[in-house]
Amino acid sequence: MKKKMAALLAGVILGATLMNLFLTKKIDQLFLEREKLKVELYEATERLKITAQQQQNKLLVREIEVIFLNGQKEPLLEIELRKAVIELAQAIIGTEVKQVPHTLIRHLLDQRLIEVGGDKYRLHLKTIIVAEKTTFLLDYEAADEQHGE
Repeated sequence: MKKKMAALLAGVILGATLMNLFLTKKIDQLFLEREKLKVELYEATERLKITAQQQQNKLLVREIEVIFLNGQKEPLLEIELRKAVIELAQAIIGTEVKQVPHTLIRHLLDQRLIEVGGDKYRLHLKTIIVAEKTTFLLDYEAADEQHGE
């Protein structure tokens, strides 16, 4: 019985020693790979922080606001006109504020005819405020009124 126990113990010790010899190389390899990945992660995180900081330093157009100067004559009409103006100017969202094409926007919106519910309305762009929240100050009138003057 003692011989069997001794043989079993010797087998366990020999097996553990052989396993340790074979797996040590693999463990070292995995350790080195983990350390490389840690360094790559650190570098990527630092690059991401720098990029995020640069993005924060840039002023981007994030929102468009439309204000009608002639008061709320017809709230439902103004909602539809606001929707149409935002659809027209949607392309500037995400653009850097200093790169927004002011004259193009003015030509896009000023004297623009927009059809709402079968009637046409002419927009008159009064002011553009270009910032993170770009604001258009507009007046509108029925298109027939202008032709009648």
